Amino acid sequence: MKSHGTVERLLTLPGEAARGLGENVRSVFAQVGSIAWLLVSCVRGLLGLRGEQFRVVLEVTRAQIRFTALDAIPLCTLAALLIGGITLLQVFGQLSGFGMENYICQILAQLVIRELGPLLVGIVVISRSGTAIATEMASRQLSGEIDALYLNGVDPVRYLLVPRLLGGVISLFTLIIYFDTVALMGGFLVAWLRLPLSFSAFMDALVRAVGPRELMTTFFKALVFGAVIPLLCSSFGLRVRKSTTEIPQAVTKAAVGSLAILLLAGAFLSVMIYG
Repeated sequence: MKSHGTVERLLTLPGEAARGLGENVRSVFAQVGSIAWLLVSCVRGLLGLRGEQFRVVLEVTRAQIRFTALDAIPLCTLAALLIGGITLLQVFGQLSGFGMENYICQILAQLVIRELGPLLVGIVVISRSGTAIATEMASRQLSGEIDALYLNGVDPVRYLLVPRLLGGVISLFTLIIYFDTVALMGGFLVAWLRLPLSFSAFMDALVRAVGPRELMTTFFKALVFGAVIPLLCSSFGLRVRKSTTEIPQAVTKAAVGSLAILLLAGAFLSVMIYG
């Protein structure tokens, strides 16, 4: 009987695995659908702003940019300097044996601008602002503030989501540019200490490495990441219904979901642009 039960258990494993995979795929599509619906609602709300509404949204957007971008500059500076220096040391260690030191600056620029900069800035924004947005939206939902806004004739999408969408896109674009600049300068300092490299030679290599595709990559990743992170985190926060014990769960799901979509969207954009 024990052997028979073991065989039945083994036979059910493929079905359970397929069901789990199907639930994960359905969850991803549900998240994408939620982001798309919120994005359309935000665009409609943004286009419908008038007079005093626009001024209120602008003030909330400024506060969001200050928290997401300005307050994150110290952390981004430290991460960029370390990433730029460590990446160059690793590249130098691999290429110096082949006599290809002249290509180090170009490879560093392409690695940082194409992949490392947008990805790491996205992770920083998720860990700081994304979790804060999910917590705030969950708290507003539980306190009844969302329903109160509706009852008072205030559109929650315009007041809550539109500023966070605008602030996310502007902040991501600004932070990516800042991160890339600091990382490249940090890489140059390391290269200057290890190689007979002048600043003019570094800038020449940088100009050769950075072209329209790199600029397009920065723009599209900032646009996608800046929209996905606040909208997805808001979506998970607004799904809280019963008690405050759901808030940590919503924050965790928002962070994990944002990171998963961040990786998938980054890989997809890189393949579309460079593949």
